[in-house]
Amino acid sequence: LEPAAWLNLLLLDLKDLPVFEYRLREGDYIPFQDSSPGQQATALLSILLTQDGPPLLIDQPEDDLNMKVINDVVETLWNSKGHRQLIFASHNANLVVNGDAELVVCCDYRTSSTESGGQIKAAGAIDMPVIKQEITDVMEGGKDAFKLRQQKYGF
Repeated sequence: LEPAAWLNLLLLDLKDLPVFEYRLREGDYIPFQDSSPGQQATALLSILLTQDGPPLLIDQPEDDLNMKVINDVVETLWNSKGHRQLIFASHNANLVVNGDAELVVCCDYRTSSTESGGQIKAAGAIDMPVIKQEITDVMEGGKDAFKLRQQKYGF
């Protein structure tokens, strides 16, 4: 769109305004703006992960989500992987492991006194020993959670 078209679009008087609500349970809705940050994040992730489109890059989707919701997101993520490339930047290894990441890139800092100047520490498939170790080091549940994946998928 040209700049003049943007201005026309911004000044367009809408006759029908959309109303967004969050469904707490069957038949019980609240205005979206009154829902918690976790409820909003859950709804937005569900929408984004169920749509087709170009690659989707999401930075730290777990920030406002509790572990039960993360497990629900992982299920939606599994269904989404078949029709859309997903790229997550995350500090939550459960998304990586339970979401069955195909490529894991582990980052680190060049010096421990700064949060800038990051570097790639390791990259590869989830079954590579160096990647397994990185995931095990940061994963909630540690080795036990990774062993569950090993039992489930055989590697």
